[in-house]
Amino acid sequence: MRIAQDRQPPRSHAMTRRTWRDSVRRIVTLVLVGVPMSARASLAVIALALCAAGAAAQAPAPSDAAKEMVGAWEISNAARDKTCPVTFKLEPAVGGFKLDLDEGCGTAFPSLKDVAIWMMGPNDAVRLLNSKGMVVLDFMEVESHMYEAERKGEGLFFMRTQAAIKAATVTPEQVFGEWTLLKEFEKPLCKLTLSSTAAGGESYKVMVKPGCDASVADIELSTWRLDSDGLLLTGRGGSWRFSESDATTWERVPASSDPLVLMRQE
Repeated sequence: MRIAQDRQPPRSHAMTRRTWRDSVRRIVTLVLVGVPMSARASLAVIALALCAAGAAAQAPAPSDAAKEMVGAWEISNAARDKTCPVTFKLEPAVGGFKLDLDEGCGTAFPSLKDVAIWMMGPNDAVRLLNSKGMVVLDFMEVESHMYEAERKGEGLFFMRTQAAIKAATVTPEQVFGEWTLLKEFEKPLCKLTLSSTAAGGESYKVMVKPGCDASVADIELSTWRLDSDGLLLTGRGGSWRFSESDATTWERVPASSDPLVLMRQE
């Protein structure tokens, strides 16, 4: 396991963007020599546009591994009595991508106060960096969707999706019962029973009621189960995964513009 000590990561695309901006500035400085003051403002605007365009053109496309990190996660210590909610984004930033840290993160973990961006490292490591580009935490995946990092003098840090943490606290007994599948929260598609009848392993049988929309009926749902990533409905035609929104509502993931929702019947 690598121990983070605010180290500088290998040369990245951010260096290329800085080189581009420096080159543009030098060229503009030379061009402005002898140019009337009235024209300098327009040239400065053009230079800024060139600089932004160059940086955008050289920004690397996010990898599949980076795309899988997008969303809500939680950083914690081993006892999980200190936590830090974090949301990873794919919005480009100098040296990586933007993220959102909860206001209380700096109190729980002082070393996270200066975290400004994130990026993928070698072997799909997830790195949190400060504004100077120094690595604060270097997470490695140790289990599916479970990451671990160590920082000298601070011990181990763990990172899991918030959906996985919620799912880990939900028991099958809390899910048994009558549910409705809806599209966009207002268009009922199908009523079904998530039964307590065992279907092998940790799975239980699904009882689909008559009159379901074809988009649901075609999958022929037969079993359901809880795992570390949420609730999984499985049928002959495929499977759907849901993340808990609250005690009575689960939303299909990954999220889409026309969400599929599983809602408990009252």
